[in-house]
Amino acid sequence: MLSYRHGYHAGNAADVLKHFILLYVLDYVKKKDKNFIFIDSHAGAGKYSISDPYMQKNKEYLQGIEKIFQINNDDIFLKNYLDLIKSINSNTDLKIYPGSCYLAAKSLRIDDKLHFLELHPTEFLNLKKNFENDSRIIIENEDSYERLNKLLPPKEKRAVILIDPSYELKDEYEKVSNMLSACYKKFPLGVYIVWYPILNNKKSESFVLNILKENYKNLSHIEIITDSSNDGMQGSGLFIINCPWSIEKDIKKSLETIFDCLKKSNDLSKLLFKNNIN
Repeated sequence: MLSYRHGYHAGNAADVLKHFILLYVLDYVKKKDKNFIFIDSHAGAGKYSISDPYMQKNKEYLQGIEKIFQINNDDIFLKNYLDLIKSINSNTDLKIYPGSCYLAAKSLRIDDKLHFLELHPTEFLNLKKNFENDSRIIIENEDSYERLNKLLPPKEKRAVILIDPSYELKDEYEKVSNMLSACYKKFPLGVYIVWYPILNNKKSESFVLNILKENYKNLSHIEIITDSSNDGMQGSGLFIINCPWSIEKDIKKSLETIFDCLKKSNDLSKLLFKNNIN
């Protein structure tokens, strides 16, 4: 949807979950010496200023990154996520919240490649400005539902692919399911991270069930419901296809810490972590 701007939601609880998982997966994939490509299907602007009117309108970051930015913890995976955000802010107060593509660019190596898709014309221009001097990156003003499949399989033969649209279009759940299925058939070795909002409606529930019915290999399913009393978005979830085999052992403690920080004080908040490693 061309009226959608991620700045309204940047740094919220959903971003914290998504970006923590993304960095964990990228760090895991980097353990192999071979280079790879990161593809972001809905890249947004790249980074967001806390003082920007978009972020100040709803101030969703106060219920997200602000709650965990300065927590003391000895968990290496959560610390890596927070340390990267702090470094982007020059280890001072939180002034910038980095989006998925910005975090990936800061995390990846000099020989790794990145490919960003963004349809919104203003967001696309901001995205280009934020990465104008990074030769590793290709940025396209394209519709990912038409373009992403054409990028696969990549010449690098290894890829992490993030699919995280706004889900504001009427048929977006169906479009994501269809795109994921087509991409997986064309490139089954890719690591796919699919983000979705948890809403109190049938579309959201059907989307989850449809993904679970597919024969995706090494599938992890993570959900965090932080505010079940909300009539809008109650939380968010992620599917990770071809996920690291050690994911549950590695980050279960991290997710519990994130959940405890972000949940509202009601009995129906919950953390879901299911693995199907095969």
